[in-house]
Amino acid sequence: MLAPAFPVLAEDDFFLTYHVERMLSDDLSLEECSSAVERAAGQADLTSRIDDYPGQLAVVTGGTKGVGAFVVQCIAVDDRTVTVVQGMDYRQAKGDLGRFADRVHSELLDAAASGRP
Repeated sequence: MLAPAFPVLAEDDFFLTYHVERMLSDDLSLEECSSAVERAAGQADLTSRIDDYPGQLAVVTGGTKGVGAFVVQCIAVDDRTVTVVQGMDYRQAKGDLGRFADRVHSELLDAAASGRP
């Protein structure tokens, strides 16, 4: 199920890029989801950290000091994996972290469609 991206400008302090998807957990598991995000962060030279709650939730956070942050939640719901991808740029327009969120969102969709994270 595709959900639209919602760029949000709040109080002129930051720009938020936000994506939400649901897919079959057979197509993308929590572990595959968090590993793909961590790999993408490394390729983008962003710091990252995974908080893992096996069978329930994996949260990958990171970013670049003074530039922006990202949060990706991989959530188990019945036979689905829900992904919530957020990129926050510390400026008034989409920047590196918003583009990172867009790229991770696309990579997770591609991984689920192809069966390879």
